[in-house]
This record gives sequence, structure tokens and C-alpha cells, in this order.
Amino acid sequence: MSKLSLGLVLLAAVCCAHAPGGRLQPMDPEPGVDSETPVEPEEPLEEERPTLDRTIYPNDCDGGNPLTPDDTTIDGLCVGIVDADQDGAPNQGLGPACVGPNSPERCIDNCRYVYNPDQADEDGDGIGDECESVAEWDHVETDVKVVALSFDDGYNDHKLNQIIDDLNAFGARSTFFLNGLYVKEGTIKAKTLQRLSDGGHLSGNHTFHHKLGKSPNETAKEIADCEPLFMDLAGIDLKPLFRSPAYAERPWRNGVLLKAGYNVHLKASLDTYDWTNPPPPPDKIVECVTSEVRPGDIILFHVGPRSTPKALPGILKALAEQGYHFVTAEELLYFGTPAVSPGGAARLCTPYYP
Repeated sequence: MSKLSLGLVLLAAVCCAHAPGGRLQPMDPEPGVDSETPVEPEEPLEEERPTLDRTIYPNDCDGGNPLTPDDTTIDGLCVGIVDADQDGAPNQGLGPACVGPNSPERCIDNCRYVYNPDQADEDGDGIGDECESVAEWDHVETDVKVVALSFDDGYNDHKLNQIIDDLNAFGARSTFFLNGLYVKEGTIKAKTLQRLSDGGHLSGNHTFHHKLGKSPNETAKEIADCEPLFMDLAGIDLKPLFRSPAYAERPWRNGVLLKAGYNVHLKASLDTYDWTNPPPPPDKIVECVTSEVRPGDIILFHVGPRSTPKALPGILKALAEQGYHFVTAEELLYFGTPAVSPGGAARLCTPYYP
């Protein structure tokens, strides 16, 4: 797959440590350390939320696909759903299905979320070779003004709905890593998950309790316990995208991920540090993101901190005015090659905060 081919049609993915009292806490960026930020009280909905500007974000450029109601044409390409082999899994590109060792040239191998430019399938199993190892990346190398906003954790359903409102108002699809316990206990409502699915937002696995566990079996259980919750309530398939809580690593992590069907560990290239206590001022989050953003970034936010939904409309408006489009992590792959930031560390917004 070339960096960008105007003959291709993009796809849209259709698509999470216990603390005292049984509550989860927001992600601490330091591996293995859980934040003690308290759950904040819910606030009343704001009377006015942004609305979609159809002149900037034309609707239904993929021919009216009901799964992607706010598609946008970017550099002549439409962010839409392509399922060339009709197996129910979105494909990268157009072409016949890869089936065994005699697969046709330029076939589609369902190598989702992984850059697999030559569609190589040496073992002839219909799955691209690049899919059969865990890839870790935090941005794509591109000159096109596209970014992927990502949101972790999920300890406040009200604020999650505010975030969805803001994203939908700008025709922005995003990527969510919500913890399973919040769904299990009803902190995140089933109808809210359905909104994510209906809006074409992408979801990945962030574990059940926001921890990897102390053994391969515990890690496998943390991953597996999330899956039926999202699927049964909203038809969301979390595979094959994973974000480790606090980016935690274990010697067995990648082996467990592959066995469970996850081949991407996704990080971020710009971290807003919105989870801190006290929360950073919303205007400073806006200032950081709009000043530090680069094409191809994956930007990290959290669901729950009160500053995040207050800052998000300003971020979306300012970036849109700079010419940016908002896509899922999967869609980023159509605009460049996935990469890891120098030193493997995200740029931080903390210098902007008092």
C-alpha cells in the first residue's frame, strides 16, 4: 500500500487498578502507578453545544453509508467503509480477498490497524504477515493535516456524552479506550456505548480493571472480561486494538495479546495530562494542543476530568481552522507510515500549565 493512493477509499472503523471503594481511577502516564484523582461530581449539561458546519464537513461522501453519517473528503479521499471481500471486516483498500497460497496479486488481507504495504502472506493463511506480530506506534509520518484524538478510562458517563456531542458536532471520529468495569457497573451506560458505535468512533481494549495483572493468566482475563460487555451492549468489537494501562509492560504481554487477537499496542504522540489534580485550566489545554499539534499525531485525553469537555470544543474549532481533519487511529494509516516518537515518549502539555 502506497502512502496515499487516490484510487483507494478509506474505511471507518465501526466499531479500557482497583481503588478504594471499587472505583477505577484515570490513567497515570507512569507505568505501574495508579492516579489517586477523585471522581468528580457531575455537572449540568451546557445549554449550547457546537453544531456541524456542513460546508466544512460534507455529509455522506461514501454514498450514504448509515454507519458513517459524517464522512469527510480529505485530499480527495473519503473516510468510509470498505469491505472488499464481504466478510464483515473492513479492509484496507480495494481488491479481491487473500485466500491461501494462490491468492491474487494485490489482494486484501484484513490487516487492520497495521501498515502492511506489500500485503505479504508467506504462510498463506489469508492474514498479512505484519498482522501476526504486535506493532506499537504513536503517530504516522505524514504531511497531511490529520490527527487522531483518543480518550482513555471513562469514569464519568455525563462527561463522556459531552465529549461525544463535541466530536459529532465537528464531524470528528475518535478512538476510545474505556475500562470494562465502568461498563459492568453502569458508570458508562449502554446507550452511551451505542452512541460511540453509531457515530463511527473506534474502540480498543484498555483492560477491565485498568491493570495488566501479575501473571499471563491475569493479563488474559483482564483483556477477555472486556470483550463481551462491549459486544453485547453495543456490538463493539475491541479487537485488534489495545492500549496498556499507563503503558504498562510485562514480559508476557505481547504473547498474550496475540493469542487473544490483538496485534496493535497504540500509544500517543501528544499527551494533554488532563487527568492531574487539580485539573489543568481548559484554555491551557487548548493552547497546548493547538500550539504543539503536528500532522499525524495521536493525542491523548481522558474521559472524566472536568477540564476535558470544556477544552474540546475550542481544540476542535481551532484545529479545524488550521485545516486539520479528525480521524480514527485506523484511518491514520491511509495517510502515512506508523512510527514511534523519538525516545518513545509523547510530547507533554505540562509546560503550559500553572
